[in-house]
Amino acid sequence: MAYLTQPDYVKYVCSCGQLKPITNLYFCRHCLKIRCGFCICHEVDSHYCANCLENMPSSEARLKKNRCSSCFDCPSCFHTLSTRATLVQPRPDPAAGDAKVENKQAKKMYYLSCFNCRWSSRDVGIPDQPVASGGWPERVNPHAARVNQLLDFYKAIAQQEKQEKLDKERKKFAIRGKYITLTDKTGLTGAMARNIAGLPSSESSSLAIANFVPSQASAEVEALPEDYYTKEVNLKQVTSMAQRLAAPEWQPTNAARLHPLARALSVKRSQRCRNCDHNLTKPEYNPGSIKFKIELLAYYHVPEVKIISYESVKAGATTSLLLKLANPTPHEMQLKLLQPQDVPPREETEPTLDKSLEKSLSFEKDTSWTKVIERQPALPTASRVLAPDTSFTLAQRDDAAEYDDDTQHDTSDIILWRKSNKLALRLQVQTDDTAKPGEPARVAVALEYSYRNTVPPAANAPPRTDHTLYTTLILDLGVVAE
Repeated sequence: MAYLTQPDYVKYVCSCGQLKPITNLYFCRHCLKIRCGFCICHEVDSHYCANCLENMPSSEARLKKNRCSSCFDCPSCFHTLSTRATLVQPRPDPAAGDAKVENKQAKKMYYLSCFNCRWSSRDVGIPDQPVASGGWPERVNPHAARVNQLLDFYKAIAQQEKQEKLDKERKKFAIRGKYITLTDKTGLTGAMARNIAGLPSSESSSLAIANFVPSQASAEVEALPEDYYTKEVNLKQVTSMAQRLAAPEWQPTNAARLHPLARALSVKRSQRCRNCDHNLTKPEYNPGSIKFKIELLAYYHVPEVKIISYESVKAGATTSLLLKLANPTPHEMQLKLLQPQDVPPREETEPTLDKSLEKSLSFEKDTSWTKVIERQPALPTASRVLAPDTSFTLAQRDDAAEYDDDTQHDTSDIILWRKSNKLALRLQVQTDDTAKPGEPARVAVALEYSYRNTVPPAANAPPRTDHTLYTTLILDLGVVAE
């Protein structure tokens, strides 16, 4: 017998066919389907620094290259650098005639230091700064002009290709008396529209392409030093690959040329269902808050199944299996075990528009990427659970009852015990003779459960009642024993 507490031993089948534990799944209350991270849309709500909790809009984060201007990471171990203060005695300036500085007070200066690897900005010759935040010297990329020239060149090419595609479509669908675009009807030219929108004109794009100077390959390569193969290598002075890739603009090879790295910004994202376009999770805008405005996790809506214990699975034998089922909802739930092939097909109810409204609207937006590809994975067939033909009632969740020792032991052949909203079942697993020893012992089982929708109905819509939903689980029971 084995006791399992890891959640990966029980995986749920998502609507897109992925196998995920219940802690990695979401539940849409509008289309009543289980969603995973691959069948939902991810949207960035805000950018913030995880160290100083400074919040900034997307436009400002784009200008700062998604980096914080006041926080830095250690270039050696990538931990957050701390600002240290020190007192510096002013030195005499012979040019100014200062021979003594006894009456002058010590000046407070600041430098960056890492508490993990003891790296400091003084190690690479960065001068101390008179202010604690900001004012640190920024390194200038020697190839910045060339990089900007390449960016302008490729932007001009993209603009030119877009204009050629638009002209080709305009010639293809040109019909007298018909206006394909708004510019054809109002007489607003493309150049005027680009100037109003602040975009570069086609003439500037053509000029950028014409003035672009491509790179030339050189046959002459700088020779290596004479002591390149004989000089002893000091690994403490050579940077690692991770340290070089952390600064792609310079890629320092010597540890003495490491400079502080501006800390990358973090994002708060919201997740949206692709089928009904409703939010599944939406965090608070404040970066210091860890709460969610909307948090539709499957852990709070779908019954949770855990493996208490099981016997070793053998080919051609019937073994016992103990499962624990929990009701996470505040409503009473009816639950029944089924075979995966007995689950009825789900009827799709897509929202439809009024025909008069549908004729007046022109849907030019491509929404093919938002469609969820639903498929069924290959379920194990060598072993199956002998599901009882009875329904079970699970009480609603009560947080106060978690601390009460009111476990009720049942003498029936199926129910082992009850406690609050939890239920333990005694089941049997039957394995075919075709199972080979050493193969993974996996078994599939389906759950039929009742769900009470708490979403308020729309206007002139019938009231929503309890729904009967289905979900399929894959239980990992180790390997087939000999």
